[in-house]
Amino acid sequence: MPQIVLINPPIPGKNPSLRIPSLGLGYLASSLRQAGMEAAVIDAAALGLDHDAVARRVASLNPDIVGITATTPLSGSAYQLAKALRPHARWLILGGAHPSALSRRIFEHCPELDYGFRGEAEESFPRFAKALLAGERRTDFPGLITKDQDSPPASVRDPDRLPFPAWDLMPMDRYRHPLFPGERLATVFSSRGCPYQCIFCDKTVCGAKYRPRGPRSVVAELEALRSRHGVTAFMFYDDLFSLDRERVIAICRLILERGLKIRWKCECRVNTVDAELLSWMKKAGCVQVAFGIETAHQKGLDWLRKGIKVGQVQDAVAHTRQAGIGVLGYFILGLPVQDYEEELETVDFAVRLGLDYAQFASLSPFPGTPLYDLAQEKGWYKEGPGVAPEEYGDTRPLLITDYWTEARLKRIMNQAYRRFYLRPGYILKTALRPSGFLALARSGLRLLGWMLGRSS
Repeated sequence: MPQIVLINPPIPGKNPSLRIPSLGLGYLASSLRQAGMEAAVIDAAALGLDHDAVARRVASLNPDIVGITATTPLSGSAYQLAKALRPHARWLILGGAHPSALSRRIFEHCPELDYGFRGEAEESFPRFAKALLAGERRTDFPGLITKDQDSPPASVRDPDRLPFPAWDLMPMDRYRHPLFPGERLATVFSSRGCPYQCIFCDKTVCGAKYRPRGPRSVVAELEALRSRHGVTAFMFYDDLFSLDRERVIAICRLILERGLKIRWKCECRVNTVDAELLSWMKKAGCVQVAFGIETAHQKGLDWLRKGIKVGQVQDAVAHTRQAGIGVLGYFILGLPVQDYEEELETVDFAVRLGLDYAQFASLSPFPGTPLYDLAQEKGWYKEGPGVAPEEYGDTRPLLITDYWTEARLKRIMNQAYRRFYLRPGYILKTALRPSGFLALARSGLRLLGWMLGRSS
């Protein structure tokens, strides 16, 4: 029986089209095993388990320690799970982005917890777990949160020293992404940290210091996933994959040299790509790049502290399309410095750019971000249901001003998705892609259901 069970909590009432492996739990499980402890992983979100089903599984495993990971949107589900698991574990511990941002405040919401962990726990948590199991009550571990103690977030100096995630403990057949229909999927960190200072970005887990893995380590992980688990589709989950262009080119060269037949997606900034880099990425199997475009207006970009220019957005998207790589644009609506008409101009900008996909979201002041502090200061912070499709959890942080009310946010979000996705030309182009018709039908039904729900 495992001494430690690690859990990704349920997504209540949702059957998401996107099911992504929890890299944090995978790394933590392999680090625990490396330290000589037995671990199990229950990815309730991927398996479609509810809280009662998870509790039954944990009871059958009879572990000493239960660790739950939590993002802010799923913090309510994590707290509910902790209550259900209290009788089945000696120690309950919460980790992930939410406790990393809130620290000791988690105990106010969930007194059933014994401890929390902040930051990157792969090195510190196994030492703490070993001490707990040995009967020690030390609290001098980086990242450890107790009811009486805050700690700075734990950090991993050299990600190459970590073992690969424990993929054998994960339900690899359950992960999926609409971009890769029918393919086995995995996520990979090739680097950690981002030095940019966007106002809405939470750095309490991975921090601002950029720490890249070596190209050989990255490609060795891709090869292992391909050969041992049949994975052909990869999502690089780096905050900023393209910060070091020479490293990315080296990764692409190794993929080609080793004959890896894979497809992959990554996240880049518009000021860190160029035609040559994108050409290498295309040859090595990149099928989509996601850019944080956010808004069509320079004043909005400056307010968000993005550190980019509108012209760089246009150039990056054009170069990516010319390389034959698909483009996903992330956009944020409801900026305090922009009104409804200006946000519609942002939607029209997304259309003119010729993006393959656009994701519109409301400006969310997540704990741990400069935006959260500003929202609290201005009285703009509110929690409520998400206003965009595929948002998980019962509540989400919303930035509500005198102008950007919840009703207005819902209306602009509805308009954005209608204007972008319900264009006849876009529908035709998508339907003509390989596997495009089925993908369009699935996503169209989801979008239609969401729109009908918004209008009711």
